[in-house]
Amino acid sequence: MVADDNKKWFGLTSHVMAGALLIHLILIPFLYININKTFWNSAEEQFIGNARQISGLLNDLFSMVGLAKDINKLSTFMDYVLLSGEILFIEIDNQQGEVIRPNESTSITRDDYVKDDYIGHHSDGVYYMSMPLSISINGANNYVLRLGFDEAVVLDKLVTVNQRSIIILGIYSVSILLLMGFFTRIITRPLRLLSHWSRDVAKGEADYKVHISTYVREVDQLSHDLEKMRQSLVELAERMHYKAMHDELTGLPNRALNDDRLYLAITRAGRENASFAVLLLDLDRFKDINDTLGHGIGDEVLRIVATRLNSEIRDSDTISRIGGDEFCAIVDGVERVVAENIALKLANVIEPPFEAKGHTLQVGTSIGIAIYPQDGMTPELLIQHADVAMYEAKYKGLKVASYHVDMDRHRFKDLQLSVDMKDGLDSGQFEAVFQPKIDLKTSQPCGCELLTQWKHPRYGIIPPSKFIPLAERENLIGKLTLQIFEKSASLLKSIVEHSNDFQFSINVSPLNLLDTTLLAELKLIMQTTGFPPTRLTIEVTENAIMTNPLRSARVLEEFSESGIQISVDDFGTGYSSLSYLQKFPINELKIDKSFVIGLHENSNNYPIVNATIAMAHDLGMSVVAEGVEDLRVLQLLEQLGCSRVQGYHFSRAMSYDELAKWLSSFDMSVFK
Repeated sequence: MVADDNKKWFGLTSHVMAGALLIHLILIPFLYININKTFWNSAEEQFIGNARQISGLLNDLFSMVGLAKDINKLSTFMDYVLLSGEILFIEIDNQQGEVIRPNESTSITRDDYVKDDYIGHHSDGVYYMSMPLSISINGANNYVLRLGFDEAVVLDKLVTVNQRSIIILGIYSVSILLLMGFFTRIITRPLRLLSHWSRDVAKGEADYKVHISTYVREVDQLSHDLEKMRQSLVELAERMHYKAMHDELTGLPNRALNDDRLYLAITRAGRENASFAVLLLDLDRFKDINDTLGHGIGDEVLRIVATRLNSEIRDSDTISRIGGDEFCAIVDGVERVVAENIALKLANVIEPPFEAKGHTLQVGTSIGIAIYPQDGMTPELLIQHADVAMYEAKYKGLKVASYHVDMDRHRFKDLQLSVDMKDGLDSGQFEAVFQPKIDLKTSQPCGCELLTQWKHPRYGIIPPSKFIPLAERENLIGKLTLQIFEKSASLLKSIVEHSNDFQFSINVSPLNLLDTTLLAELKLIMQTTGFPPTRLTIEVTENAIMTNPLRSARVLEEFSESGIQISVDDFGTGYSSLSYLQKFPINELKIDKSFVIGLHENSNNYPIVNATIAMAHDLGMSVVAEGVEDLRVLQLLEQLGCSRVQGYHFSRAMSYDELAKWLSSFDMSVFK
């Protein structure tokens, strides 16, 4: 750790300065030595040359002025030579030992004389040299002039040169260091800024643009490259944030972003004393599509639904996919009534059939509503209550349900019933009941519809409208259908054997319809019980067929080829048409009771019922009207040419024993 901390002190500037210092520690002494050596060599050469020149000049003077003829004059002249200060010693001698000296004595004697080869040779401060004279003194020749020059002149100059060299080299060194510091700062300052920016990026702070003003081309290029990298990182971060907050399949906000928006909506509504709605949507029949056609088709359905929902939501609102086939809408500034209207609008925009990869499909939705602050003041509570309301809508077969406190109790009961249903199937708590159908041409019973009731040990009789949605949700509807049919087939066998046209119909849910094993299971039961397939009618809803028309057509064709009759239940409540339904092997249409109850000639439903009956007959289909509860409606349907009817005007659903008794004592007065 200490080593790492120490490394922080050795930045680029430190390394450059240290490198420059090291170079100059080597270079400056070299320069200093070479400068001084050069000067010394030059000065020495000049000094020695000057000495020789003086020696030659003295030799000439001695010859020219005749000093050699007078030794006294010669000594006097030598005194003058010493007065110059440059020559410290002068003497003339010969091999015979004759010596001529100046008159004035000097501090240097003949004993001090040692001939020098170069300045400082003998470290005595005097450069001694000799030169043979070309004169004759008193008739004697072979005289030698011996001179001693003061070396101090050269040495003083050398000291001066040394001092100046040191000053110059010092100034040079300081200048170099200053220049190095300046140019290093030009490089290191932008690098430090880039380093600081890099640390900010590492911390996730990459919002500001990287722009470094520098004259260094490489650093400027590095700045541009890092700016490109920053932009790429920002774009990547934005994409990652978008993906983290949005559903990849539909492009809608996901659960995380929905939670954030919900929290903001609560904060804003609390501050402004306002309200808003949370709408929770769950698609109906989506699981059937996903299971039978595959996830590719299921994904396309989700995209189409998301597009439809998004087109109906204001920009100020939020529609999110929070998981699977669940969506959530946050609608600002609305009360309960407006929220219910918006929810109904969303439900209606989802329902029309659509094309998905070559398949014509249809899905519905159940929507639960929770209002802030009445139904909750926290995100968790609002979602929970909207979820409760959504399951209430699904449970009751509604498109929209708004939360109220009683739903919590119902929800708990639903959960309990879901748990009890498996035990109920195993212990035989589900019983078959039958509602007869009447042929209006013969005014006689012509069949019955198999219904189911649940005799719960705690809650008593539970009607199908309560437990069928639970059975579908718990994936028990297939087991329930087969169990009830098996119980009933052997009982009804005797009835159908004594009647030529008595039809026994059972309801097949959308999940049952797409179950590839259903037909085989029904055939096995009929084979075991001896029930004739031609007397069995399966009732499928219009919406069940439209969930997956292509697959439905294949399945229904298989039923038809087995001799089983096919009836479309609740006709008129979906988005199909008779012209479209003629593509399927349909034998019968059942007009939904919502069109029949209270029917009269001036009602809005009258032309619909009239046209449906006429068109169905033209297509070779019989028509059953359900929900006949009084004689007036019965007579009107008879006038319109309806084939068969069923409803409370004749009988409620009853047990097999009650049905047998009712058939044997059928009262024709119901037509009067």
